[in-house]
Parts: sequence; C-alpha cells; structure tokens
Amino acid sequence: MLPRNDKNLLMTLTDPFLQSALEKIDSPDVIGVGIVGSYARGQESKYSDVDFDIFVSRLPENPYDRYTLRYWDNKLISLKYTLFDDERSALTNPRRAIWAVPGLRGMKILLDKNGSMSALQQAAQEFNWSTLQPLADEFAAEEMMGNAEEVHKILSGLAREHESTVLYASWGLVKNMLETVAVQRGLMIVSENRYFDLIQDSVGRDSEWTRAFRTAWGLGPNGSGYQQRGAAALTLYRLSAELFRGLVPDKHREVVNRTLQLIEEAGYS
Repeated sequence: MLPRNDKNLLMTLTDPFLQSALEKIDSPDVIGVGIVGSYARGQESKYSDVDFDIFVSRLPENPYDRYTLRYWDNKLISLKYTLFDDERSALTNPRRAIWAVPGLRGMKILLDKNGSMSALQQAAQEFNWSTLQPLADEFAAEEMMGNAEEVHKILSGLAREHESTVLYASWGLVKNMLETVAVQRGLMIVSENRYFDLIQDSVGRDSEWTRAFRTAWGLGPNGSGYQQRGAAALTLYRLSAELFRGLVPDKHREVVNRTLQLIEEAGYS
C-alpha cells in the first residue's frame, strides 16, 4: 500500500482511484508517475481517457507493455512507459520538444521517488526554444528534400489515374508538411486536439497554404475527389517550399528546385 502521507507523492491522493492506480503501477523500476492530457488540464469529459506517463529506469521487457490501454474502475486508462533519460533528451530534439515541453509543464506529478521528476519539470519550465531553432531549420530543409519522393508518387498516380497511389502519397506529404511547419516554428502542442488548429492559425486561416492543406485533407467546401486532393497536395508542397526557401542548403536545393519544376511542367502550379 502507498501511504497517504508518503513524501514522494506530490499530488494529493484524495481520490481512491489514483491511490489504486499507483499501487498497480509502482515497481522498483519506476522513477516517477504523472498524469497528463485532459485530466491534468482539468478539461476531461465523460469520454476522456486517463493518461499516465510512467518514467522508468528500465522499460518493460515486452514491447507491447510499453504502451497499453486498460479499463480500471470503468475508466479508460492509457499507460505509457518512458525511459527517464530518454524523456530528458527530448528537450534537445525539436521534433520531440514541441510535444514533450508542454506535456512536462502541464503534468501533475503523482510520484517522484528521488526528486528527478520535479527537476525535469523545472527544466521544461525553463526551456528556451531559441537554442533548438537551428536544428528545427535543418529539420525543415530535410523534410522538403525528403518529400520530393511523395511529390513524384502523386504526379505518377495522377498521370496513371490511380486513386490509391495519389491518396496515400498525398496523405504522407500533407502529414509531413504539417509537422514541418509545427517543428520549424516551434509550436508547442499543449494538446493533440489542438494540433491542426495551431498550425492553421500560425500560417493563417485565410492563407493559400491553409486552403491547400484543407483541400488535400479532404476538407474542401464541397468535398474533394482524389484528383483535387492530389493537386492540392502538390500546391501545398510548393507553398511550403516558399515558406522555407531560405532554409534549404545547397546540398538539397537541386532536388527541391527540380521537384518544383516538375509540378509546374505537369500544370499543377
């Protein structure tokens, strides 16, 4: 049993459910436990799951146990096991930091065996994005180069009138362009439910980029066939290249420029 006055418990455990959950979760490998997500923000609804982040010195041997869902006391429970040192390193990786920093800042710590959880949360509070901006710019440049392959697949699918090719490649390209904007601009994702809102607000709700995204994602005013979605995805790539034009180094410029030329030659500019 976890005593009510255990000095390691940083959140008052007046809820019997939390006490019971910690008793099930705790083990010698557990460094700390926190609640994140809607319950941590006080925004839960009857359909919300309870997200437990469990920081450990050693991951469960079975990979399927590292993230799992359970029903406890008629609540859907999310159990995510993370190496403590790996979470700390997320603060130095722009792609991970946009998720990790807000999560750590808003986390309600339930268990902190040696004070390291509080220290990690403090590091997130003091986090300064400017130190990661050069890495974020590099990520954006790499994504513009790498997604040239998706552009080629879309062009091929449109030319062959092959719906599956166009839809799959468009899905990948749009998803990657969204992440590229989020990372390069250092958008802190407080909730995954706000992911699309934050990106559209950042670029501009009435911008051509957002209109291309929405059409490519199937959110056009009258719906979108695969040809329209593919064409919009190509437009999105072109507009993203304009956003990040100054970030693309010489080693990637030929690939990006040639890809843009193919889009124009195919009549999708």
